[in-house]
Amino acid sequence: MPPAKKSNRRKTTTKAAAKKPAAKPKAAAKSVPPDAVRVWRGYRLSTLAPKDFLTALGSVFIPVTAQLQRLYGLTAYLPTVSPLDKPAGVPDEIALVFYETQQAYTDTKQVVAGRAYSSLHSTVFAFPASQSGFPVLLADELAFDTPYHLFTDAADWQSGFTQLFVGTRKGTVAPKSFAASLLKFLKHVREHRPKGLEGAVVCVNADWVLYWEHWTNEAASLKGQISDLAKLAELVLLQPYVSTPVESSLTAHYPGLNVTGGESFNIRFPLVGNSNT
Repeated sequence: MPPAKKSNRRKTTTKAAAKKPAAKPKAAAKSVPPDAVRVWRGYRLSTLAPKDFLTALGSVFIPVTAQLQRLYGLTAYLPTVSPLDKPAGVPDEIALVFYETQQAYTDTKQVVAGRAYSSLHSTVFAFPASQSGFPVLLADELAFDTPYHLFTDAADWQSGFTQLFVGTRKGTVAPKSFAASLLKFLKHVREHRPKGLEGAVVCVNADWVLYWEHWTNEAASLKGQISDLAKLAELVLLQPYVSTPVESSLTAHYPGLNVTGGESFNIRFPLVGNSNT
């Protein structure tokens, strides 16, 4: 018998992952206004070692955001944890945190659990370096450290396909020129909006750019030009968000997520029909 032919298919290996909680039925998808999102840029507390920071994010901070805030109007939560070898100045964690409305987010301050969640930030993040804010509609200027949304349509960011670009300003480019080139790119996206592009959010600093696109599906995203940003900034991350269910019960025995740095999670949790329940 002749020897068996060797297969040309490359074998792939994956890290052993903790068992994920089973996806639970959720309420109907919720499209929300593009300005009903907190655009978070977080910097690790200096007294917290990088490994402990990642553990805290995965075991406590990211899961509890969904578990608590979903009770008060949270509709989508997309955190990204930067790689440990990220360039200096780039936030250690960024996130889009969508609520039914801006008022729904504001009302969480009236609830004990909402205030407890807010205070939890200081256990892992440094202030005032860490910042969060609602985006405004992009016009003819791009101010540093101000989040913007490109379109006025409501969208459901927990469903569909979302991708992220993180980049830093090239050393040969002045901050003013950096902002001008990014504004030109963003205006082009807005004026030549491809079919299936449901939303876009951006935040630019003198030294970095964060840019998110939300599409109806991955196939539609192939018509986008997000990769062109690598011509304007040094690439740090360009990747999609991975659908990641978390345990929604506050009383369940649940270890949380395994976070090692460099992940983008689209956290999946059951939506609550009434944000006050």
